[in-house]
Order: sequence, then C-alpha cells, then structure tokens
Amino acid sequence: MKENTVGKFHLDIRHFDREEMLLFPDVAFQSTDSNGPWTVVVHGWRYEGSKHKDWLGFSASRWVERLAHELLSPSEVTYLNGSLNRDRLRPFFVDDESGELVLIKLGDQVHRLKTDRYGQFYQELTLTNDQKKQLKERQTQTNLLTYEAVGDNNDLVKGLIHLIEPREGISVISDIDDTIKISEVLDKVRLLANTFIHPFKPVPGMADLYQKWQSTYKDCTFHYLSGMPDQLYTLTQEFILTNQFPDGSFHMRHFGWAVSSLFNFLHSESTKNHKLSYLRFFLGNTIRDYVLVGDSGEKDPEIYGIITREYPNRVRAIFIRAIKGESFDDQRFLTAFDGIPREKWQIFDDPKQVPIDLSKSPGAIAG
Repeated sequence: MKENTVGKFHLDIRHFDREEMLLFPDVAFQSTDSNGPWTVVVHGWRYEGSKHKDWLGFSASRWVERLAHELLSPSEVTYLNGSLNRDRLRPFFVDDESGELVLIKLGDQVHRLKTDRYGQFYQELTLTNDQKKQLKERQTQTNLLTYEAVGDNNDLVKGLIHLIEPREGISVISDIDDTIKISEVLDKVRLLANTFIHPFKPVPGMADLYQKWQSTYKDCTFHYLSGMPDQLYTLTQEFILTNQFPDGSFHMRHFGWAVSSLFNFLHSESTKNHKLSYLRFFLGNTIRDYVLVGDSGEKDPEIYGIITREYPNRVRAIFIRAIKGESFDDQRFLTAFDGIPREKWQIFDDPKQVPIDLSKSPGAIAG
C-alpha cells in the first residue's frame, strides 16, 4: 500500500527496490547564431535495488561509520546510526546499472545511449530551430521541453529540459547547501544530521529573494549547481518545490563507494572542478549575463572569482552568504575577488541585503 512505501519525507522507496531510471532536469540553449541549432542536454541514472548491500543491516551501519571515520566519537556514531532515516540512505544502496542501453525519444528523434560504469548517461543532442519550435508548441509550459527515456525492460520515464531563452537575459546559478538550504557543511556531525536525519530547512529569506528576481525578470532562468550527491536529487527537488524556490535545472555529483566520507566528498578538489566545469559550460555556450550565488562554507568565492576573471563581461553580479561570522571585507574575499571591480560582488548574511534590481551594481547598492 502507498502508506507503507512512502517514508515520512515523502520519498517513494519503491523506486529503489527495482530497476529504475532517474532523469535530472537539464538545459537547452541555442547557438550564438539567432537562427542556429539548439543543444539539448539529457542526463540520467539507471540503477537497481541492490542484492548485495543490506541497507537495513550491517552495511548501512558500516557506511555511516565510514562517513564518520576518524571524525566522530563512538557515541556520536551511535547517535547518528540510531536516528538515521533509512529511506534517505536507500538511494546510496542500489547497484549502478552500467553498460545498459537507453533509448532517448526527443520529438521525432530516437537516440541510443549507453550507461557508463556509474549507471549514468549524459548526452548533448541537437535540434534545428524549427524542430525546437515545433516541440515547444506541444508543451503546456513555454519554458520547458520534454523527452522520454526507455530502458531495456521497456520502462519509460519522462524528462524535463529547461530552455535558456530568449538568448539574451539574466540567469541565476545558485549553490544549494548553506546558500538556500541549511546544511552546516563545516560541521561534520551537523552535516550528517542535516543530510540523513532532519527534514531539509531553507535559509530564511532566500526563496523570497529568488521569487522577486523571477517576477522582476520574467525570462530569468535558475540553475542549481551543487557538490551534493545526485542520490539526494529527489529530496532536493522536493525541497525546492515545497519551499517555493523557482524551478530550474540541477547539476549535482554522483557519490561513489570509494569516497571515505560525505564531508570529504563535498570539500574535495573534485567538487571545485565540478562547479568550474559547469560554470564554463554555461558561460561558454550562451550569451546571457549570469548572477552567481553561493556561500563561504565551501569554495564558492574562489570558484566564482576564477570564472569572473575568465568572463569579466558576462557575470552581472556575485552574492556570497557569509556563514562563519566573517566581516564583509574579510581578507579571504578580497583575495578571492582580486582584480574584480568591488561593485560587482557583495557579501551578505541577510537576504534582505541583496538587491532585487540586478541592473545596478550590488556593491553600489550595498553602500
């Protein structure tokens, strides 16, 4: 029955008991030619309920111990293990289905893709401008395209693509953890508790800020760029919708068992490279202006500084939420944004300090 298969966080655990696909909302953008083709990005994950990893027993406990290895006291490990929401762990205890055929149906096109060793597929498909227009006419929401992914057992899943259009405009690229969702990534115990025990909590005021940007700039698009595991995508998507953040594309990382801890996963050089790669993807393939929003808990200031120096005319503004009680003129920020005009970046600890009018420089408004 439904009530027995949906956990208290509304995660339908049946999805992690059988062979399934999860499609991550991605983007489509037009070439620099106003009549040129469109690139449509499809990204998904194919998995099956594990026959080997006993998420209800020893393996789940062992996995928590691995996350906390040499970081927590035995009593803290016991506390976390006894309080864990096992439904949240379940996506981590599935088998990635590698080397499987997936058919992608996009309009009249059919593409044959193979999953990689992590059960993932990622492909950039091409539509002519006329094909894109025809597909868009069939949609009920003007800023979306849909496609279908069919697995080898004829299971079918529908995916969403967010259109970056018109070609000129503003797009917001936002971190998630400690930017819009309270994760406390600098505290190892609280990070685990906020990820695997407590309901996700929004940063007060951030949804209101994003809603105001969206209503002020009608064609503004939102893209959530995170170092968190994509195994948490379902819960994160629900968090976005429940707390009325603007819908958008998601760009997360896949957590593998070779990683020793969630803390190390988030604070790794790979997370930095993941974010840099996607930022370069967005700025290198579109002609829009971008607003970058992050926090001081990870390396967002340094990452955004690198990108802004590479694309000085394309980054409209940078907003960094200070989560450690730093002064707004802390040397770390001055170093991270070296060479970037002071009026282009702003540090804040209250979303009300962030301007709604993105046509003006944030530093000038902050005064």
